[in-house]
Amino acid sequence: MQTLIVKEANFSEMVMAIHGKALTTSLKIAEYFGMRHANVLRKIRQVRDECPTEFAQLNFESTDFIDKNGESQPMFKLTKDGYMLVVMGFTGAAAMQIKIKYIQAFNWMAEQITRWNEMGEEAQHRHALKVAKSEVKARIGSKLMNSRKREKKILAMEFEKILSLTQPKLLFSE
Repeated sequence: MQTLIVKEANFSEMVMAIHGKALTTSLKIAEYFGMRHANVLRKIRQVRDECPTEFAQLNFESTDFIDKNGESQPMFKLTKDGYMLVVMGFTGAAAMQIKIKYIQAFNWMAEQITRWNEMGEEAQHRHALKVAKSEVKARIGSKLMNSRKREKKILAMEFEKILSLTQPKLLFSE
């Protein structure tokens, strides 16, 4: 029986959240599958070119990265669907394990995005109630109006904090 060695998968390194979407990159695919990045780029371009235009635009984003020599190099950001199409052809037991890990990573990231959105909506709702109460105070009388002025600044800072907490911040290194 042959021993299968698969690189330990850290979800936050395999998949990232950008603008509420779970994505991976051609660099990560090359790294995890032990392939040359140039070969992964060629495969992605081949798959992308065979797809309907609308699907390709939604699932394969051409972009650049700065390599270790400080030079700009091409890469792709892929959605789960784009990733699936590209790696379906990769074969072998190790490739199968890595495909499964990536699928788990995408699903995990999608759950995180949903959770962040739900937490943000709940926090924003609580904040809106505080703001409404504070505004009522300002309408009642001058003493409470001064209280409202102080609260307004605090509430504005609190709202900025809520917004920053709802934005995913995962470490992603190339």
